[in-house]
Amino acid sequence: MRLLAIRTTTVRGQVKVRKNDTGYIRTLDGWRAIAVWAVIFHHSRVSSLGSFDLGPIRDFCDHGVQLFFAISGLLICSRLLEERALNGRISLKGFYVRRVFRIQPAAIVYLLVLGTLGLTGIIPQSALAWVSSLLCFRNLHAAANWPMLPGDRYTVHYWSLAVEEHFYLFLPMLLLLARNKVVSALGILSTLFFFWAPFADHFGLAESPLSAWRTDISLRYLIFAAFLAALIARPRQRIWFTRLTAYGIPIVVVVSGILVSQRFLHGHGTNELCCVGFPLMVLSTMLHPQGWLGRLLETWLLSFLGRISYSLYLWQMLFFVHRSEPSVIRYAQDAPWNLLVVMICAISSYYFIEKPLIRFGHRLAPPATPGRADLSNRTNGSAIHQCAS
Repeated sequence: MRLLAIRTTTVRGQVKVRKNDTGYIRTLDGWRAIAVWAVIFHHSRVSSLGSFDLGPIRDFCDHGVQLFFAISGLLICSRLLEERALNGRISLKGFYVRRVFRIQPAAIVYLLVLGTLGLTGIIPQSALAWVSSLLCFRNLHAAANWPMLPGDRYTVHYWSLAVEEHFYLFLPMLLLLARNKVVSALGILSTLFFFWAPFADHFGLAESPLSAWRTDISLRYLIFAAFLAALIARPRQRIWFTRLTAYGIPIVVVVSGILVSQRFLHGHGTNELCCVGFPLMVLSTMLHPQGWLGRLLETWLLSFLGRISYSLYLWQMLFFVHRSEPSVIRYAQDAPWNLLVVMICAISSYYFIEKPLIRFGHRLAPPATPGRADLSNRTNGSAIHQCAS
């Protein structure tokens, strides 16, 4: 039984289930576009628009990373559960082959460019930060080494890649061990991880300013999203969530809560709202792509920016970094040239590195269901399955 190969529409208050035609849902790319441009805006030096202070907005845009986490948690868990439903098992080898060829080539190329620039003295470079980025423990290195050195800045965004890689190690093992108790296991773990972060902060177990990047603190954003994915794999719960998320209700509630938190509570509770709210916001447009926001997220521009979002995320740090030292690439780090250069690098990375190697990974380990038409020759698949996560 294909639990996830459906999309839903709401007609006169009734939920109707229909087959998905292509197996590819473009709203996820729209959310990725929002997430990556939020991160880029956070790293920019834009502080005002005329007399309007953009500082609070720029500070909040740092949560774009948590939006990436929400997308990944929903998507990866959904894909693994669907593979088990279709084949009766999860192929760990196939999963990790596809993940390696999806994530690592573009990340390694960026690190090689940084290493070359560092060895030639063009930019400062920290060898330990570089190695920790390559070996996927950049978040732990950052949390343990504060304040950052000048050479740390160009790889600091690899902290989120490290958290994602740790999640990729954790989730498949959990699904294998939990068997038919996946929802219960993820529900319990979501609760534990949700409260662990404020507990660690309150009792001084997260003293570094960058402790929030530790895997044990950040994993809650991915685990809760995975929990929702496991819930909607059940037809009855999926119909319930389809009704719950109708008319963009989660988006209105989450945005209102964040505004109240920022305005009256000095940001307290914002991380918890993002942990629960971001996956619900993404889920609402996945279940209701025909809504106004779903249609907006599926426009060509947002879809394109979402497809290249991973390369954008990698390369933006080189050109949007807050530099203090002179550099021969300093002109490429100033607006508007930094925006132009990062787009050129991201597009080149996507078409010459990401896309060919994703296809190669799929040839080595074909996925259980197809994804985007440009990455697979098959045409039928899951509404939630997507190759470029």
